[in-house]
Amino acid sequence: MKLIPFYFLLLLFWGGNNVINSITILRDPVTFSTLDNKFNTLLRGQKDEYKWVEEYYDKMPIDHFNYNDDKTFKLRYLINTVYYKPGGPIFFYTGNEGTIEAFAQNTGFMWDIAPDYHAAIIFAEHRFYGKSLPFGNDSFGSIQNLSYLSSSQALADFAVLIKFLKKDKLPNAIKSPVIAFGGSYGGMLASALRLKYPHLCEGAIASSAPIYWFQGKLSKDNTYDSIVTRTFKLSGCNVDSISKSIDAVKNIMSNKDGIKWINELFKFDNKSLLTKLEDGEWLIDNFKDTLGTMAMVDYPYESNFLSPLPASPVKEACKYFEGSEKFDDKTLVTSMYKVLNLYYNYTGKVSNLCVNPDACSGPFSGLGDVIGWTWQACTEMIMPMCDNGPPEDMFPKSCPFNLNNYLENVCKKTFGKIGYKTSLAAPDWYMTNYGDNYETVGNIVFANGYLDPWSGGGWMLKPATKGSVVSLIISSGAHHYDLRGRNKLDTPEVKEVRRLQMKHITHWIRKAKKRHAKELKHQLREKQLQKKHQSLNRQAIKLLC
Repeated sequence: MKLIPFYFLLLLFWGGNNVINSITILRDPVTFSTLDNKFNTLLRGQKDEYKWVEEYYDKMPIDHFNYNDDKTFKLRYLINTVYYKPGGPIFFYTGNEGTIEAFAQNTGFMWDIAPDYHAAIIFAEHRFYGKSLPFGNDSFGSIQNLSYLSSSQALADFAVLIKFLKKDKLPNAIKSPVIAFGGSYGGMLASALRLKYPHLCEGAIASSAPIYWFQGKLSKDNTYDSIVTRTFKLSGCNVDSISKSIDAVKNIMSNKDGIKWINELFKFDNKSLLTKLEDGEWLIDNFKDTLGTMAMVDYPYESNFLSPLPASPVKEACKYFEGSEKFDDKTLVTSMYKVLNLYYNYTGKVSNLCVNPDACSGPFSGLGDVIGWTWQACTEMIMPMCDNGPPEDMFPKSCPFNLNNYLENVCKKTFGKIGYKTSLAAPDWYMTNYGDNYETVGNIVFANGYLDPWSGGGWMLKPATKGSVVSLIISSGAHHYDLRGRNKLDTPEVKEVRRLQMKHITHWIRKAKKRHAKELKHQLREKQLQKKHQSLNRQAIKLLC
């Protein structure tokens, strides 16, 4: 069985021969959970009884901001009204960079608490992902079509859908408070929905949302891998040995016998055999991004994204480097192999590994979702990422992040054939568009896990409150751990964070209902006064007559 490594999400489209060291575009691992039928299972620890109905809003404007364009498309959403009582709240998930089922399956927190609030559950798919393709199979075929893929257009989609749900779809929902939920990029969108459309969104639960991961706002370009390194250290890992294992690959591959040995050790597919020293970068980058993914999904119970993983996978990976101070190069590389085998072959059913993006087919082949996120990462979602090397992080030095290099060697090589120009990049636009003063609207809870590499771009890196904007930190938490379903192995920290999130949700809903009751009372008072004035007018007319 052949598996495409995590970091080749990007390289599938521009080839292994053009690999630029340490340039990767990362996606939420949740998006991998429905890619391959062999791994299309719910995360262990999640419930399998999540039920929904797939529906479409079939008149969604392709361009919300052009009054000379009336083209529309079908936006998909998943809906569950089992717990809903007329007038109850609407729990609205702002879809990420992937098919919406993946997020419906892996956001158990919404399902767990919906009965307590008699809430309707909505998972809205992001345009250009899953089945929500504005131009069908040609959605990724031109710059013109891709120009409609942006966070602003997606938020406008969500706003239109919310109005439809409240007015036409759900009974007695005109005054139903909408609570937005989202994780990772979806968390960014949830907070932005509250920011841009506060009249439609009462509050937002934004988990693992790297809203500040942009140039001029991020403290250090190596933030991601420095946190990966920290997470491995916290699990007792010898990170110096991990760093040395990368050097060991280069040392061993300096001759033909070493290359042959590595091919045999890693059981590479015949189409993916390493033939020269430069090919070792495929393996090194694969290893590097596998460690990053393990840090993101370092949950205290087994999980299943692209492949099944044990509980606390970082700690499991660290076991292979125990006593590594005395390891020679081959023993270090063997430890690297064991880590990769843990990630891709925990069940022991995988016969070989394919790392050549030009030769391998697999669950990502032709996957439009990958193209969509790469486009966003080449326009408004340009997130600086590089490595400073030891001792700050355990990977080869590649900092500083070079924007021009990134645009030329990633974006133009991916989209150049359909007309991409580096002038299309807007690295400052996200911060210009959404800003950083979330306290102006309030009612947002940002939750981040201390183990999560993306936490470095969060609103606050410590527990804090500003107005009604709250930062919650899960000391034992990985990537949007708080949004996952309840599990008997959950840590006390995540239980407390969920309790606090529910406290805020309850407050927002009560506040909304109180406001609506006051509005209704005012309207009734106005009607009474109007009737009184009408009666007085009629009496005055009679007297005059």
